[in-house]
Amino acid sequence: MSERKPGRGEVAEERTLGDPLTRKDLFRWAAVGGALIALPASASEAFASSSRFGRFEAVRGGVLKMARNEEPQSFDPIVPGDNGSIYTIQQIFDQLTRLNHDSTFIAPGLARSWDISADRKTYTFHLRDAQFSNGAPVTADDVVFSLGRTFDPKLCFYSFLFASVKSVKKLNNKTVQIKLAEPNTPLLENLSVFAASIVPKAVVTKDRKGFAQHPVGSGPFALKKFSKGRLTHLVRNSHYWQKGKPYLNEVMMFYVPDDNTRILKLQAGEVDVATLIPYSQISRLDRGDTSVKIEPLFRWDGIWLNHAKKPLDDKNVRQALNYATDKKALVDRVLFGKAQVANHMMPKHRYWKSSVKAYPYDISKAKKLMAASSVPNGFSAKVVVPTGDTIVSQVAQVIKQSWAQIGVNVTIQNLDAGTAATNWVNGDFTIGTNWYVTSDVTAPDEPAGIEFDYGAPGGFHSAFANYKSARASQLIHQAARTHDEKVRARLFGQLQQVVMDDAYGIALFFSPARTGLRSTVKNFHTLRTGWWRLEETWLQT
Repeated sequence: MSERKPGRGEVAEERTLGDPLTRKDLFRWAAVGGALIALPASASEAFASSSRFGRFEAVRGGVLKMARNEEPQSFDPIVPGDNGSIYTIQQIFDQLTRLNHDSTFIAPGLARSWDISADRKTYTFHLRDAQFSNGAPVTADDVVFSLGRTFDPKLCFYSFLFASVKSVKKLNNKTVQIKLAEPNTPLLENLSVFAASIVPKAVVTKDRKGFAQHPVGSGPFALKKFSKGRLTHLVRNSHYWQKGKPYLNEVMMFYVPDDNTRILKLQAGEVDVATLIPYSQISRLDRGDTSVKIEPLFRWDGIWLNHAKKPLDDKNVRQALNYATDKKALVDRVLFGKAQVANHMMPKHRYWKSSVKAYPYDISKAKKLMAASSVPNGFSAKVVVPTGDTIVSQVAQVIKQSWAQIGVNVTIQNLDAGTAATNWVNGDFTIGTNWYVTSDVTAPDEPAGIEFDYGAPGGFHSAFANYKSARASQLIHQAARTHDEKVRARLFGQLQQVVMDDAYGIALFFSPARTGLRSTVKNFHTLRTGWWRLEETWLQT
């Protein structure tokens, strides 16, 4: 299929599958002066799958069994911030926009198209015909109600993404308008975030608390059962707007936090998919009836430092810990060379600069910084490690030995993931190895705002690390206001250098998705944001 250029005010035709729309295209079309914009459908809408096991035509039916290392804490999109919840919410709900297949930009979601005013402060969204899993139609009233919750900093952590929104209103049953106080370049991308999921107004207003455990969405699957600590059971949404999808009848997500247990279940055929395969086991599993699919992620792994806890409020101490951590050795020996040493304190994203230097391993430099710090004789600290995570456990043992050389006495504190996450949100930690950052959208504004903008609406307080930098906040806000790609690249490059110099945390590595699959699993794909397009996955019978 070839593409015809749209004329002024004319709906743009969808591009050939696999031809992603770039931000440059968006502004080129918007510059026409309010031309209606319809972005391309996902490249994965083709009805075939290719892999190490060959190429097959998609078939419907079957139950996909997954072993995950995380489980949901809530199913209400405005409540959680953990990936156990987020990745499941993305299977149950839709947003106005959604990620394209290559995770390079966005594509139409519940909004089939939209137009943008010349001053970039008015966005008008035109809704497609869609239904929630209970059969009720998705209306403009539902969209206005849903976004009203998302934009409220008293209700939603992620409201900071929409701080520039002045109003959201219904124009008719299929049209919604958002007005901004000032231009916000990543708005379309931010509207694809899980927290901006569209929920049925009638259901939520009837039982707000109950909705968090009994969600109703318009996504490809619906929740059948949740058993905390054991299972999340999803079934096909028969009302899903993408015709013919999902292919699967059901998805059963088993909570298996122990790495070795997930591997054993995959090998025994008890599950079809196992997430986050340890690097040391990849070669062993990538044979016979199993394979390991490695895909790039917007993911940053690091060691978290609570700046509100002394002596971590001292930049000399934070920098010393960075110099005393041998990141390259960790990548080579623990990750088997399958990751990249991080030169940023957030995921490797658009505008990432290779010229910013990572902290090298330099014990001599670290000792000098400690000598000039508020604790020249060293200090003791607990380092949180989640139970069952073999990689993080190895990292913790390495830093315990390495940091001892500069007078830092580490006590490893093993906690289950749920307790560790609760403590993190409450600021009840000093140093943590168990948290990583993944970006939920294709623009870097989201992770930057979460991690480095202390005063952002929603109360993240720099991802609960209590990092305060007026310069970092200024750069983030300036980047959001401009649509000039060169300016955004320059500002985000400056931000990268600022947070590295400030030693926000311990930058370890940029790591990929490592998913173990049985040979019967076809068209399984991890987006760079970390979740999966399970509506496109199918099982060979």
